[in-house]
Order: sequence, then C-alpha cells, then structure tokens
Amino acid sequence: MSSPIPRTLLLLTPLVAFTGCSKAVPDEPEPRSYPEGTILVVDDQPILAADVDRFVDAVALIEPEFVLRDHRRKVISNISIPLAAGAALDPSSRDEAFSRAQALLSAFRETGELPADAPTPQVLSGTFKEVGLIPWAIATEMEPLTISELHETPGAWSFFRLTASTDAPGEFEGRSQVTILRYDVPYLPQDAVRGLLQTAMEGFEIEIVDPAWEPMVPPAFLYPAKAQ
Repeated sequence: MSSPIPRTLLLLTPLVAFTGCSKAVPDEPEPRSYPEGTILVVDDQPILAADVDRFVDAVALIEPEFVLRDHRRKVISNISIPLAAGAALDPSSRDEAFSRAQALLSAFRETGELPADAPTPQVLSGTFKEVGLIPWAIATEMEPLTISELHETPGAWSFFRLTASTDAPGEFEGRSQVTILRYDVPYLPQDAVRGLLQTAMEGFEIEIVDPAWEPMVPPAFLYPAKAQ
C-alpha cells in the first residue's frame, strides 16, 4: 500500500504550479517630469512658454501683420530651439560660462568696469538684423546707458550696455536701431557655432509636452528627415 502524501506537500503543489506558470509584468516607466510651463523638450532641455513669450512682443514689432501664433512660431524656430540645442551640446561648459558671466556682470554693475581678463566687447549698431534678435528685443525695454540682464545667445552667455537707441522704450518699431557694447562668455566655439547648432538641431529629438503648442513648432524640427 502506498504511503500517504504529506499534507505540507499537498498545500505547496498548487502554489508551485501557479507560480511556475505566471509571467512577471514589467513595470511601466514613470512619466517624466518637467518644470511647470514646459511646452517642449529638446534633448532633455526644456523650453518654457514664458521663455518663448518674453520675445513675442519684439517679434510683433517686426511683423505686426501677423498674429500671436505666428510670432510664437518665429520665436521657437529662431530663438528657443537653437538655444536649447546649444545648451544640450556641452552642459558643463555652459554652467562654467554662466558662473563667469554672472561674476563679470556683477562687477560691471558695481564698478562700471570689468577685469583685465574680461572678454573684448563688440560694438554693434543697427536694427535686429545687425545687432541680433535677442539683444535687440531686450534693448526695446531699456533706457540708454543702462546695462542688460544676463541672457543666453547661441553658444554663449551675454550682457551689454545700451549706448544709444533711436526710440524710447514703448515706442520701438521694427526699423528702430540701437547701439550696444556687448560682452560674450562663450561655451561653444563662436567661429563654428552656427554649424554646430544646425547639426545638433537635425539630430536631437524634440518632444512635445504641451500638445497645444505643437502647431507652432515648424515641421522641419519635428520631422527633419521628411523636411530634406
């Protein structure tokens, strides 16, 4: 006569059979979090709605015949995405350049002078075409002989003194001219920055975070292969 099966074995058998047939369910990746107001991301560099809209009024002065959506598209394609692409290329050098530029600007504000090893300034004069859209936009809100805030330009941190302007703040138009003494602290080689940014923008992935802004992102950035 066969011996009885131990009770413990009877209890374990269904459990072994059950666990042997089960398959582990992979954990779903947690949704990525971004700063509040992020509308899109360029290779992990967030672009905020506020960063776009700070330049919209200046673009509206240049192209008053267009509407807000068009102005935002212009800012995204000409300012926001190129700046984000540059920031993604060398984050550590960017942080170092920011610290140095911040120290130089603080010294300039306090004493009116810069250290001997400060970068050589550029004297730029003209409309946004000659001066650059970013500094021109900032200058539209400044009084002559004042010093700008620290701001990012392609591959560099910059600030300037507004030495002259043809119009007072609030009276600018697209043809208004300014003269600035501009200081740049680069984190990308300035003689090659245009090519570096172009290559980066063609290769970096752009993620839409706020779908409402997708129509304002030029398709050439979202689908670079199809745009060629």
